[in-house]
Amino acid sequence: MKIDTTNWQKFGETTNAVFYEIEPQVLAVVPTEGCTDDETTAQASIETQLAYLRPKGHKAGVIIFMDPIAEQTAAARAVYRDAPDPVYQACFALVGGTFFGRAVGSVFLGLSKPRIPTAMFGSFQEALEWCRTQAEK
Repeated sequence: MKIDTTNWQKFGETTNAVFYEIEPQVLAVVPTEGCTDDETTAQASIETQLAYLRPKGHKAGVIIFMDPIAEQTAAARAVYRDAPDPVYQACFALVGGTFFGRAVGSVFLGLSKPRIPTAMFGSFQEALEWCRTQAEK
């Protein structure tokens, strides 16, 4: 799945992902191709999102593109389950266009119950529409 970030505003970067604002209430996490997501990178991801959202004073849905991720550890899944702040992070929309991307997302959903609504989508457009409705709640 090609991810076109041309019209998105970049607001952050960690060792394994780049972060964008798609629109005021929807953010995107674009992992580096072939990356591993572990406890350290997961914490950096959550912190980057919250550091951007807190000063704005409103919540946003977060679209996470799963296809570039080669491996996600149990410790990373625990961070995504426990660390989100529902005051600022409305939801996680996991987008997987490949079999492997959907498998990584499904493992996350099957093994972790995040504090915020989380769902798997086969397309960016579906995830974007869902994030918009979740951010309005």
